[in-house]
Amino acid sequence: MSIGAAPGDLRHLSLRAARAGADAIREARGRGFQTEHKGGAAQDPVTTADHASERAILDLLARDRPQDAVLAEESGASAGCSGLRWIVDPLDGTLNFSHGASRYAVSIAVATGCDVGDGQVVAATVLQPATGACLVLDDGGALDGDAPVAVNQVAEPGHALVAFAVPNAPGPRRRAYQALVGVAPRVADLRNTGSTVCDLAAVARGELDAFVSFDPAPWDIAAGAALVEAAGGVSRRWRHDGFEVFGTGAPAVVAALAGWLGDSDTDGRDGRYRTDGRDGSDGSDEERGADDDRQR
Repeated sequence: MSIGAAPGDLRHLSLRAARAGADAIREARGRGFQTEHKGGAAQDPVTTADHASERAILDLLARDRPQDAVLAEESGASAGCSGLRWIVDPLDGTLNFSHGASRYAVSIAVATGCDVGDGQVVAATVLQPATGACLVLDDGGALDGDAPVAVNQVAEPGHALVAFAVPNAPGPRRRAYQALVGVAPRVADLRNTGSTVCDLAAVARGELDAFVSFDPAPWDIAAGAALVEAAGGVSRRWRHDGFEVFGTGAPAVVAALAGWLGDSDTDGRDGRYRTDGRDGSDGSDEERGADDDRQR
């Protein structure tokens, strides 16, 4: 393997990195954390726990895989030469965390392709520090501990429980909610739980039937989408009203979401998320929100 690491070693390191981040979050919560709001937006907090988790993760990766590229939510991208890129969300669900809720997670993925373009995720871990719930990408599937998990592949659109995430910037946020107005009466229910990563883990476990997001960042979905696909789900991207929409989960539900949200401007790609930090958008920062305004 040209990437210079066995898949099992990468899986083990992704789990160690997620645990290091989770430990840092618990320590920050125990000491008392500070919260700021990016751009003054109440929907977009960042805490000292986010930064502590990312430092712990990146320090571990720098020691064990210094030749790999990294794309992390808070510190951005760093180059590498190995053919691998680590995609790190150190604390997804920060608003939940800052309010004392338990639905937040650490997300670690490693994908082939360290410079530009789409890549294949070869290892991934999603760990929820408050509950200890943990999903790991394994050969042939997704594991919760030693037990395989599975997407509810027979879910029907009209009976589906669908989670969603919207951008933080006011204009795109409003347009995304307007788009969902046409979806709401067609499914059993829509849920916005405040953590994309936790929702993707729930889809992989069959607790939710699908997930849809408007302009997600790579760190939002890299690990979780790989776990959903390994658990038997499908992923799909399409264009709608200037957004890049990402849907994943039960095949029939994802197909219905793409139809309801107007999969007429598709770029022809499959569900593989970008691992280079680009969102595929051609809209302006003012209309769609800058990178820092994506959902957390």
